[in-house]
Amino acid sequence: MAHCVLLRIGLAAIQGCCCLAVVLTLGCARHEPLPPPVAEAPPPAPVKELVVCKIERETAYDRGLAAYDAGETKRAMTLWREAAALETDQAVRQKALFAMAAVRLSQAGNDAELGAALEMLDAWSKKSPPGGSGEDARFLIGIVRSFKPAYAFKEQKAALERDCGKKLAEREEQVRKGLQQQVKALESIHQQIQEKKKGLSNY
Repeated sequence: MAHCVLLRIGLAAIQGCCCLAVVLTLGCARHEPLPPPVAEAPPPAPVKELVVCKIERETAYDRGLAAYDAGETKRAMTLWREAAALETDQAVRQKALFAMAAVRLSQAGNDAELGAALEMLDAWSKKSPPGGSGEDARFLIGIVRSFKPAYAFKEQKAALERDCGKKLAEREEQVRKGLQQQVKALESIHQQIQEKKKGLSNY
């Protein structure tokens, strides 16, 4: 019987310890500080697009280009001449030289004007950096339209020779017919003279 009493006391002690452990665990859990609430991160601010404005000044070349597009070639040439001489930007000077040379080449009406245009083109070529300075190739359209390749000159020469040969043959025929008419006229005069002589001899 004493053994049973001890067993019950031992079980009661174990149960008491378990209850005490549970109470202590709950008490500690209640006193643990709660973690601070996690604040939601604000949405990222929209990225503002950075716009860089590049202020470009209007040059004499630009004004010349506008004049050329409007059909004012003389005014355009004057403005380009100003840009080629006074502009501080080398690229603008090169573009102005190229524009003047191309327009002069397309409008050359004699050997002197063609020579001046070629000299200007040569001056542009000597000063032009590798890759160019952004020259406007549209100025070459006038030259290309009036350009005649070597084979065209050969064909033109052959056509002229054929035309000259035809005209020479026509002229020779005209001369031959004219001579024939003159010979007939002389023969007629000669015959009339002979007849008059015969008439006089009969008297």
